[in-house]
Amino acid sequence: MTALEARSVSYAAPGGAILVDDVTLTAPYGHLLALLGPNGAGKSTLLGLLSGDLTPSRGSIDLDGRPLRAWRAPDLARRRAVLTQANAMAFSFRVHEVVKMGRHPWAATSTDEDDARHVDAALAAMDVAHLRDRVFPSLSGGEKARVSLARVLAQDTPVVMLDEPTAALDLRHQEDVMTTARALADAGRAVVVVVHDLALAAAHADSIAVMSRARLVAHGSPAEVVTPELVEDVYGIAVHVVEGPEGAPLVVPKRGRD
Repeated sequence: MTALEARSVSYAAPGGAILVDDVTLTAPYGHLLALLGPNGAGKSTLLGLLSGDLTPSRGSIDLDGRPLRAWRAPDLARRRAVLTQANAMAFSFRVHEVVKMGRHPWAATSTDEDDARHVDAALAAMDVAHLRDRVFPSLSGGEKARVSLARVLAQDTPVVMLDEPTAALDLRHQEDVMTTARALADAGRAVVVVVHDLALAAAHADSIAVMSRARLVAHGSPAEVVTPELVEDVYGIAVHVVEGPEGAPLVVPKRGRD
């Protein structure tokens, strides 16, 4: 079943710059879709359009077969959760308070026990339970990123959208985050992740959509999309693509000694 469907979607920024140009894309339930592409390609803007935080200049987007613009804000917040790149907090909330903010859409429908269960599970999943009483501004960049993702997990929505969730993380926690995203998809949720690491995307995603200069230039399985020709064309760098130990493609830049 399709969670999100974008049809011929474009977005022009104030001033007229086209940031997303005529993109058609679907995100099914039970599926992890990775959005890849170089800096400035339009990935985060496309995620903002799919989440309803931005309004298309042209085209349409449906959530569960219903136009995104027709959803009331409270209902939308119960259907999809979004992790943005910004992790700032205006006040010195403690970590468990930040994560509990993810339960706000359910305020009139859940019990304190339900909220506590979701918060505790999210803290554990992101390996930040030991930080629960720390104030958010005292955390490192990577710790803030994991707490912010825990807030999204606590929201407990059928659709999850993550914008560069691994950007500030060390190797172990990058893998933890993508493993969690994979588990959400395996549990039947629709997951859309903006990520820069081709190997992480190839190892965990069901499909990869590649953006370049505001347009969607490739969409398919990791094996179909991650090719030397496409990587060189999109990123401007020659690479080797080899099969990893679990069959996922690995990308290795060609260097002077190659």
